[in-house]
Amino acid sequence: MPPLLPSVAAYLETLPRGADSYPECCVKASLVRNALGDKLLGPELALPPPVRALIDHPPPVSVWIPEVHFNVMMLAVREAFFAGRDDEYLGWVYSQNKKLLSTPLYRAIFLLVSPERLLVGYEKRWGSFRQGTEVSHVRRGPREVELSVRCPPFLYAAPIVRGMSAALRAAVTCAGAKEATVEGEICAPTQVVYDLRWS
Repeated sequence: MPPLLPSVAAYLETLPRGADSYPECCVKASLVRNALGDKLLGPELALPPPVRALIDHPPPVSVWIPEVHFNVMMLAVREAFFAGRDDEYLGWVYSQNKKLLSTPLYRAIFLLVSPERLLVGYEKRWGSFRQGTEVSHVRRGPREVELSVRCPPFLYAAPIVRGMSAALRAAVTCAGAKEATVEGEICAPTQVVYDLRWS
């Protein structure tokens, strides 16, 4: 078997049990189906067996899957299709998430509220997509909210945080925000903070 992609190998080395780490941390399979889009991660790309199975046989959208597997998949998409073009990757993540949040499954959760109401109640909405991690918010101004995510150590690598920033920007935009910006920062192995501003 060929070696894992460098970003995938580096990520898995930070985790206590590699791809089997933190099974209590899950995401909805709808994220997997949406994230792949038209990006085919063929058999020539070496991936951990459970991630390969997830890609080759995507589960129904309502199933929960390990977030580590999702993170590996996103790192693989980024490296295989957007190597050295991070801005293009983030634009693709943003576009894919806007598409997802416009589907009937999520439209009522994200498109029928204001950006303020979306973020102030984001703890509940976070639970629509993720389990095993916790998010809290602090209002920093009339159009600025800080989201703090608590997670097991090193669940989120820097490229994952940047991708999640683009996904959050899509959510705020779907809620009617203009000129939204989102900046994510890993503050500790168990904490990521996102600063969201909009007009």
